[in-house]
Amino acid sequence: MFSLFSLASLRHRALGLASCLIVFGTATAQENATPQNPAPATQNAPRPFPPPDPAAEKALHQHFQAIHAALGGKAAVPDAKNFTEDFNQQVDASQLKQVFEQVHQKVGNCRIAGQLKAPVSFISSYLLQCDNGFVPIDIAIEDKPPYRVHSLLIRPGYAKL
Repeated sequence: MFSLFSLASLRHRALGLASCLIVFGTATAQENATPQNPAPATQNAPRPFPPPDPAAEKALHQHFQAIHAALGGKAAVPDAKNFTEDFNQQVDASQLKQVFEQVHQKVGNCRIAGQLKAPVSFISSYLLQCDNGFVPIDIAIEDKPPYRVHSLLIRPGYAKL
């Protein structure tokens, strides 16, 4: 297994990501209720996911394609207008370029091996199969136009066995 850079460096210095959390299952209010304090009926209903948004799905795909091309050195790093203000305050274009170059140097050329879609249109995870390993990437965009990237996590790669 190889290490692109420390996870702390990845999270704090190189990408400075906003946290993105999807909860797939939690205890319901009824399970947590005591007989003396029964849960109200409204707390028992699961929260519905927002309806699919084709425009958000298209934007997410386009942002990922641009990032994938930049990781492979086939395109320039996407410019700041593709990212939210919070993202740009924490990570500048030169830092992104440096991270992308490090990834490419460590793992070589990559192709998309798979995608894990979240139950919402603006979050997705990808697995890249590269010459020297596998690289998981998580990406999230704004849930409303202009659908800029607000979270990008390039995880340390896994070596091929």
